[in-house]
Amino acid sequence: MDSEPDLLRAVDLHQRIRAITTGVILLSRVGTLGMVGLSIVAIARADGYTDKPAATVIYVAVAAWSVVFLPAAATRDPIPWWVLTVDVTVTATAAATLPWTLTDEAFATVAVPDFEPVAVSTAVAVALASASWRATAAGCLALAVAFFVGQFSSPDYYELASVANIVGWQVVTAACCCLFIRRLRAVADAVDVATDRVIAARERVAARRSQDVERMRHFQEQLLRHRALHDGPLRLLTAIAGQGPAGHPDPRVRSQAAISANVLRGTTPDDADGSLTELSLALIEAGNDSATQGLRVEYHFANLPDTLPLEVLQAFRQATGEALANVARHAGSSRVRLTALSDRQPAPTVTVAVVDQGKGFDPESTPYGYGIRHSITARMDEVGGTASVDSHPGQGTRVDLRWPA
Repeated sequence: MDSEPDLLRAVDLHQRIRAITTGVILLSRVGTLGMVGLSIVAIARADGYTDKPAATVIYVAVAAWSVVFLPAAATRDPIPWWVLTVDVTVTATAAATLPWTLTDEAFATVAVPDFEPVAVSTAVAVALASASWRATAAGCLALAVAFFVGQFSSPDYYELASVANIVGWQVVTAACCCLFIRRLRAVADAVDVATDRVIAARERVAARRSQDVERMRHFQEQLLRHRALHDGPLRLLTAIAGQGPAGHPDPRVRSQAAISANVLRGTTPDDADGSLTELSLALIEAGNDSATQGLRVEYHFANLPDTLPLEVLQAFRQATGEALANVARHAGSSRVRLTALSDRQPAPTVTVAVVDQGKGFDPESTPYGYGIRHSITARMDEVGGTASVDSHPGQGTRVDLRWPA
């Protein structure tokens, strides 16, 4: 499990996207510079320069900047804003000024004589590197202005539709690239969020597994302690408290031994979630009186809240004591099971059940006595709880106490 988050993090989509965009920027720039080289050859063969020194300065400036731009785009991640700004400025200046160094015939007949491919490459670089609509629009606007300025160098061949076509190609290409990179980054962000959720879920599963292992280990330790107590002190105390040959002749000693055995049974929970709380201790105390009458109580506690209101604790203790006393007096059974648990909701509901396998009775023909009506039902009602009794002749009796109702 420890290596799984590392495997999930091994693929950095953002880094791969940046590598792809850098490759596109570099490839487009190198390719368009090659187109410019071809146009230089074509214009020179047609003797299309009117001011060769000025044209040379423009070409050298673009080439010099390309020497700076290409390594910066290849090694800087992300490409700095100043690099993109200078790139737009150099390209726009070259596109606006180069047509003024050409003859009308060269400007009209030679393919891409005004850095049109480089301008598209520049707009694409801004869109992919920034993933910003505002930056892309600003770059395209600066380049569009440069093309309109350059067109005025040849009034005889100036055509608005042609300039609009050049600018439109540039804008559409840059917009497609901006939309593409923004959607691609959004997908990468969504994958990152999903990866974080998967890692968090696996960490929770690992934590639960660790808790389960710890709880099982704790349960095994409790089981060993319970067996040791059962085979040693608990057996001895039970024998001392009994009426048989091993029973102590002094009734006070027998009573104390019975109470001690009852406490030992209650303080050795057989559930991994079992723990000593105010309620479990109160229920063990409620079983002490019945233990002195020879009743053996088996306790099962789970998920109990650490604390309860004092009046609720007293109601559970006294109602449970009355239910146990009824078992000792009427059930004809020496064993009873006492279970207490909580559902661990934000406002936990605590349920205590006293179950015996004794004689039982028919509630329809045998009315509830004073103890059930007042010491159990009424006592739980007073604290906002409830009590119910279920019994059948020959099948024992179950008393359920619940708080809150």
